[in-house]
This record gives sequence, C-alpha cells and structure tokens, in this order.
Amino acid sequence: MSSLRELGLALLLSATLVLAPAQSLTWLGTLTPTGGSSAAVAVSNDGMVVVGEANGYAVVWNRATNTVIQVHNGSSALSGVSADGTRAVGLTNPGYYGDQRAFMWQPPNQFEWLPPAPNRFCWAADITPSGSHAVGKAEASSGSRLPAFWDLNARQVRTYAVPGDMYHGEAYGISDDARTVVAFGHGSGWGYKGVVFHLNSDGSVAAWAFLNPVSGHYGCLPREVSGDGTIAVGNTGNLWGGSYYPVMWREANNWQPEQLAHLGGNAGEAFDIRGDVIVGFSSLPNGQRRAVRWRVATATTEVEDLNQTYAALLSDGSRLSQANGISANGRYIVGQGYNAATGRDEAFLLDTQGCASHNGDVDENGCVDDADLLAVLFAFGQSGANLGRVDVNCDQVVDDADLLQVLFNFGQGC
Repeated sequence: MSSLRELGLALLLSATLVLAPAQSLTWLGTLTPTGGSSAAVAVSNDGMVVVGEANGYAVVWNRATNTVIQVHNGSSALSGVSADGTRAVGLTNPGYYGDQRAFMWQPPNQFEWLPPAPNRFCWAADITPSGSHAVGKAEASSGSRLPAFWDLNARQVRTYAVPGDMYHGEAYGISDDARTVVAFGHGSGWGYKGVVFHLNSDGSVAAWAFLNPVSGHYGCLPREVSGDGTIAVGNTGNLWGGSYYPVMWREANNWQPEQLAHLGGNAGEAFDIRGDVIVGFSSLPNGQRRAVRWRVATATTEVEDLNQTYAALLSDGSRLSQANGISANGRYIVGQGYNAATGRDEAFLLDTQGCASHNGDVDENGCVDDADLLAVLFAFGQSGANLGRVDVNCDQVVDDADLLQVLFNFGQGC
C-alpha cells in the first residue's frame, strides 16, 4: 500500500496547506449594496439557510447559492425555520398590530398564507425543528386575539385562552415535540404575565401554569421554551416602558422566575435556548447592547459577552449586538450586529464549533495510515458543509490540502 502514499505525494508536489479556522463569523448583508439594515432570527442545522428580515422585508439567506431571497414584497419578516431549512414561518407588518398576516415559506421560493389569513389577523413566531407545527397569534372566532397553534401539515390553526379573563395573548415558543407552548397574555385584574401550555397529542390543552415576573416587576414575557419543554426564557420587568431583564423559568423549580446575570445596563432579554445554552442580549451601563450567552447551570450568576469570547473574529471594530436564535443542533448562533466593513447594522451567522480540523486520522483509530489516505482519495473533489472528517482542514472541499495533511502526518500514532 506504500504506492498509495507515493501517488498522493505525486499529486501534491505543488499543493499548499491551508488550515481553516474552527470558528467563523459571517456577515449576511442586506438587499442593497449600500444602506439598509438586516437581522437574522433563525438558522438551519447545517448553517446553509438563515431567515429574518432585510431592508424591511422577509428574507432567506441561502448560503449554498450565496443569494438573498426576498420572500414578500411588503413590510414583513421571517421568524423561524425548520432544522432542515425546508419550512419557515413569518408575518407581515411586524411591529404594527392593526393588520398582520401569518405565512409560510418553502424553497425555492414558495409563499403561502396560513389560516385564518389572508382575511383575519394572525402572525407566526416559531416553528418546530421538524417543521410540523408553529405558534404565534391569531384572531379567534370570539374576536379576541389569542395565542395560536398551527398544524402546518394539515393547515389548521387553533387558539388558546387562560381562565381568569385573559382577553389578549400571543405565543412565542414551542417545544420540539409540539407538546409545550409558552405565551403571554393580558387579563382583567392581573396585567400581563407569561403562560406555559401543556398540550395533548391533538393540540388541546392538558394543563397550564402562569409564568410570573420577578417579585416587584410589572410583568414578564417568555420568548422561547427548551426543546424538551422544561425551561422557558424571556424577560421580566417592563418591556414597553422601563427596565427589563433576562429571566428563565424551570419546571424543576415549579416555574418560578429566576433572573439571569446581566452586563449592568437596564435592558436585556433571553431569546432562545437549546440544550443548556441560552442566548440573547444585555445592555452595558451606557445603554449599548451586547450579544450574550448563558449556561443554564450558572445563568443566574454568570453571563458571557460574545464580543469577548469571539474577539478574534471582530478585530476590525465590528460588534455583535443581539443574539436572536440558535440552530436546533446548538452549533450556529444568529442575530444582529454592527459590521464595521459596511458601516451598517447587519445580520450575522456565528459558527461556534466549525469543522473539527485534525491531523489526518480520518477513521479516528489513532493511526494516520493507508486507510485514511484512501478515504480522502475516494472523496476527492467533493464539496459541502457536511463532508465529515475527510475534509481534514475544514474548508468544505476535499482537495490537495486535505491529502497533504494526511501525508505530512503519515505514520503518526501507528
């Protein structure tokens, strides 16, 4: 088999070894060469499909084709995407509650209104990783605008109210199995607070509980629930006219509010949670926002400024202002920041793991040998984000550089 090594060396006489970084930051841009702004809110597991808004329009960043797809021609935004990137949900007229409609997008650019749209008020805020269900807000038959739950396969919607005169509400997060939904509502005599719904398999409510604000705070709003439905995250305080802070509620703690650590300012929210990782933003004492990350076990005492953790990726003066979402597998974080190169606020995609570059031991048996060389040779010329260990240097293509890495380390560990 030594001839394999000789063959590899012959192919690589003029090759140059290039090692890609394990972590990366991508600025996603807007719909125009200059001006405008953008924000990303959700991303597929492979990092190839990112959704959000740019220049006031719902957009999909297709990184496989390096294109930005405008989904709707009017004021709009996408709010969630399935793990495989084949379904996304959103709304028209974000921020304007008089006339909003929920819709679904599917590639290559299929747009579809969700019920009860297009004739009645509704909007969608989140989607399960499988793409089977979504949640948001919709006008009920009573005329009340309440937390909504969509079965996307059946194209059906239902709304929920809480005993205690809840006359208004909206759902923001849904668990992976579509059996737990977090929402908030207004009620006569109790202001506004969060609610967690536990659903039966048919979508009916099996049980519910209030998610209260931290003692002394005016109200609270849950933004997301963990994949297993046991932890909700959001804000506590007064989102619409005062100070507000990141918070979590855990089923294991009887859904009691636990304020998260922050950076010293008077504003902050937790927007998403995957596994033990929570992301959002926290303001500094001067009011400037910073994208942050917490770990569930230490979230009430420790907060991580992503600008410090990933300072090497921001050496040009750029900054990460807000982390809005995490991919279902926990690898990618998306949000909005300041791109110093363009001088504007832009959507970003942060790869927190990257490909695990290595010494050429493709089969991980501790020895760089003919088997590893063969694996790279058989995959030679392939490209993409999911090549596995045959992409030795993590540049998303199996080429001379990968072969060279194997050859330089040939015999190591054997």
